[in-house]
Amino acid sequence: MSEGIVGTCSLMCPDEERRFRERKGWLHRFEIDDSQKHSRRPNADNKKIIKCYIRSGPGKSLIRQEELRPGPVLLSTLQYLFTQIATRSDADWAVIYNFIFDRLRAIRQDMTVQRLDSVTTIQILEPIVRFHVYSAQRLCDRSLEEFVPKFNDDHLLECIKELLVRYDERDRHPKNLFCSNRAQMETLYVLLYLGNCAAIERALSLPLEYKESPSMRMALKISRAWYLKNYVKVCRLIVKLSPLMAMAAITNLPKIRRDALLIMSAAYNSTQLSYPSDHLRKILLFKNKDLLHNECRHFGLEVIHGNIRFEMFKFKKEEKNGHLQKVFSDDMLNSFLPNIILHDVNSVGSEK
Repeated sequence: MSEGIVGTCSLMCPDEERRFRERKGWLHRFEIDDSQKHSRRPNADNKKIIKCYIRSGPGKSLIRQEELRPGPVLLSTLQYLFTQIATRSDADWAVIYNFIFDRLRAIRQDMTVQRLDSVTTIQILEPIVRFHVYSAQRLCDRSLEEFVPKFNDDHLLECIKELLVRYDERDRHPKNLFCSNRAQMETLYVLLYLGNCAAIERALSLPLEYKESPSMRMALKISRAWYLKNYVKVCRLIVKLSPLMAMAAITNLPKIRRDALLIMSAAYNSTQLSYPSDHLRKILLFKNKDLLHNECRHFGLEVIHGNIRFEMFKFKKEEKNGHLQKVFSDDMLNSFLPNIILHDVNSVGSEK
């Protein structure tokens, strides 16, 4: 623990907040005592209620020790959220996401106010980064009322940048502590922001044990293919990635597809010939031909007898707005939980 105040709350939610939310009827259904779930004004279950996020403002102090949860309590709260809430089968996952999203903001708030040490901060942020990467794929086809991709992306970027700063602090530590999940997180950063010069430069300057990891080598290979505009190779390599890495990389699919179609409009420009949809669908990782055809029509390309006619002068270069298309099925996504989020959560920092 560094110079920050040290929290003394040993529960996932401070008693004062619990009583206040019980009086106001502001309990989430995930927090209610099962014996009172049909009551008009139910009480909370102390083992289920979790501190919610509250903005700082006049009259609201964020530094009261009795309301701050120390590092071990924050970590156990994370464990509870990702093993007991994220895996629930009795609620829509958009509802689950929004509950977890809010409680994670409160965890990060407590973490920041207390200025927790780098090792604890890393242990907290790594599973949160995985959660946001996973959620971007899990909920990409939902309405904006259920899931706002930009909010998720903004919090993902905040978390991963803070995480990288903490890794750099560990590099300067006299004991040179090794972070066992760092290679994974550094790779996610490269794949999330393909083509970003800062991300590539950082990857190339990493200590060898992280830069030479198999996942990072693959990520840099994908980045090189992206730089050379070899989008066919980019897509072929993406499907070889592990599920979490693939989820990060496919956030770039809308731009990959647009740029690939633009290049193909020049390479296969013709008023007579057409390109087979089945082949193009496989190349650009579309789940079915209808999705491919809709994408092509958006950019001004004609669909002739189920195939694509590329005519350069008809191509509309403006970006396509809208949701990312889901690549993994819900059954597959369910099977990834909770291991994909809590992977090695207890082995973040160890001496090298």
